[in-house]
Amino acid sequence: MHRRPVRAASMSADMNFFERTRQFFRRLPRLHFLRPFAVCLDWGTETSVSAPGRMIATLRIRGTGNSVSIDPSSSFTGHITVQGHNNRIIIGKNCELAGEIMVKGKNQTVTIGDETTFVSVYLLCMENKDISIGRHCMFSRDIEIRTSDAHALIDRKNGVRLNPAAPVMVGDHVWVGMRAILNKGTVIADDSVVGAQSFVNSAFDEGNVVIAGTPAKIIRSGVTWDRGRKPRYSRKELDSWKMPPDIGG
Repeated sequence: MHRRPVRAASMSADMNFFERTRQFFRRLPRLHFLRPFAVCLDWGTETSVSAPGRMIATLRIRGTGNSVSIDPSSSFTGHITVQGHNNRIIIGKNCELAGEIMVKGKNQTVTIGDETTFVSVYLLCMENKDISIGRHCMFSRDIEIRTSDAHALIDRKNGVRLNPAAPVMVGDHVWVGMRAILNKGTVIADDSVVGAQSFVNSAFDEGNVVIAGTPAKIIRSGVTWDRGRKPRYSRKELDSWKMPPDIGG
């Protein structure tokens, strides 16, 4: 008469143990190994990762319908984190990138154009705002690009948030100096330069300028830049970045 409850309790404990074990393994990520030394930890569903290029990185993906696409001719060193739904990271051709990309939210896109290089850059894309970086850009080290402050600044009188998120858009052939911050709402036109340690938080629609300071402002116009260091350049050399790639090699 007294054995049935003991047996029932034992069976219930066994079921709880197996259920906990099953839930534990369901919480473990799926592992994908990328070349040459990269691993993708995937907790999501309907995840798409296409990164046949040179990767020394970790990718952490949670959510539904997220995708990471890196052209085979490009390389990435660092960390990529995606948390949310239907987010996209798209890296173009012949890029050499090092740093960290973090996307939190839904329906957001981080785009990095062809021939762009990062020495060390941190990208934070959140609150449904995109980051777009053009072609032939050159970013130095310890740079931050953010669509949000990640915390709210609030007016005590009316409770209104004072620092809403905004997208960041960088044009083609933009050189960004070390330790610069491109904050929410930044727009930089084509063929421009951002000085080292500058804080940019507004739109600059004029191209061929040097932007510098805290907050940043235009300090010189009518300029361009080149990765080399020649004393003088021809007009053809100055505009070479505008030319389409030489398909014939």
